[in-house]
Amino acid sequence: MSSTEQEIERLVEEISRAIQRSPTDQRHELRSYASSLINDIATESPVPPSQTSGQSERRPFGLVAAGLALLVIGAGFALMIPPIGLTLMALGVLLAIWGGIAGWWTTRGDNVQDANQRRR
Repeated sequence: MSSTEQEIERLVEEISRAIQRSPTDQRHELRSYASSLINDIATESPVPPSQTSGQSERRPFGLVAAGLALLVIGAGFALMIPPIGLTLMALGVLLAIWGGIAGWWTTRGDNVQDANQRRR
């Protein structure tokens, strides 16, 4: 166990002892207060960008999926109402191409940034 984990356990035990020394009617409120303080601290602490880059960064591949969905919907409409269906199909193709290029560009940008950081 690391020293940080040991320190955290020591602090939790200290908080627990302080709550146990308090009057019985205040213990529930003190536990809630301590819990909310810990949650506030945990949510405010910065996480290194290397851990969040893959999780929180939204990739534009959703555009490809939306484009393919428009393409399929447009194909269905093309059977019933050809002008609207063909228009939706064309928009779907454009959106899928745009999403593919944006995804490639974003991935390429990440690779360039990683290469620049390795050079330093």
